[in-house]
Amino acid sequence: MADLLMKEGEAVDLTIGIEKAGASLSTVVAQELDTDLGSYAPAKHQWNEGDIDDLGGSFSRNFAQIRDRDCYIVDDTITSGTTMQETIEAIRDAGGRPVACVVVVDKQGVDSLVDVPVYSLIDVVRVDSDNNTDHEISNRSDSTRPGV
Repeated sequence: MADLLMKEGEAVDLTIGIEKAGASLSTVVAQELDTDLGSYAPAKHQWNEGDIDDLGGSFSRNFAQIRDRDCYIVDDTITSGTTMQETIEAIRDAGGRPVACVVVVDKQGVDSLVDVPVYSLIDVVRVDSDNNTDHEISNRSDSTRPGV
């Protein structure tokens, strides 16, 4: 995952992990890239369904601050893209600059979200044939990654 983010340059000094699974992955990525570490808890992990819109997500105060910093974002999976988009917007609202995102599995095949490139180790591509709902899992080749 770190090697995919290195394509964006060396000026980035903060890696943000999206809780829950992305937080542990971001620890390894931050260590590999020699960046500080931050953690974001999206609204869906903090509040009841009716409170999500009013309260939103939050950054952990136990980690590095975001203001005026270039940031990488790490998570385990993109399913709809909503959580990643929420995190990108939260970083911008906090005064940071999201540079790139990386996930293990991308279930949507997105190359970018709100003008931030998204890299993945695995794309899950749906293959429909009438009522057939089989899924194909493929490794993403360098030619399909953004910025290559």
